Amino acid sequence: MTFVDVMPETKFAAEIGWLAERGIARGWDLPDGSKEFRPVTPVARDAMAAFLYRLADEPDFDAPEVSPFTDVSTDNQFYKEIAWLHAERISTGWDNGDGTYSFRPLEPIARDAMAAFLFRLADPQDVQAPATSSFTDVAPGQDFFTEISWLASTGIATGWVGNDGTSIYRPLEHVNRDAMAAFMQRWATREG
Repeated sequence: MTFVDVMPETKFAAEIGWLAERGIARGWDLPDGSKEFRPVTPVARDAMAAFLYRLADEPDFDAPEVSPFTDVSTDNQFYKEIAWLHAERISTGWDNGDGTYSFRPLEPIARDAMAAFLFRLADPQDVQAPATSSFTDVAPGQDFFTEISWLASTGIATGWVGNDGTSIYRPLEHVNRDAMAAFMQRWATREG
């Protein structure tokens, strides 16, 4: 599968191609029969669920008749994938304060939450948070510090070099689809 908006010089073109070859990314159908990937579009949380389910080789899973999330109906395009994330404890969603939870399927996923999802999908054993951070904008004790540190230690996340030469992660920024392709390809081919 090729995407009309991904050229050889597109950042992460090889990683996007890797996702397409494996059926993890299917893109958007255009009227002429071609497909777009939309590489610089933020990944919505429902699409993230679909990516992770496919990355896990689409395991057998019967979605429940009642949604685990108040804002995800059972006829949602990615209901099965979102319910699977919940069943596998990859995503717990947000506590609504009344015993129910919401998933916020159309919101873009932030880089810190993406780190948590990939960490939980990998389920690495005996991971200890390091004493210091690989990134100047992610401090020990911060939400998802262990998960972000694990991404850095495995080479899944490399971050950016800041103006002062230090590495930054930008934990609250949205993940674009091209970067998500790189994260997932590195996740699947990591050692350890």
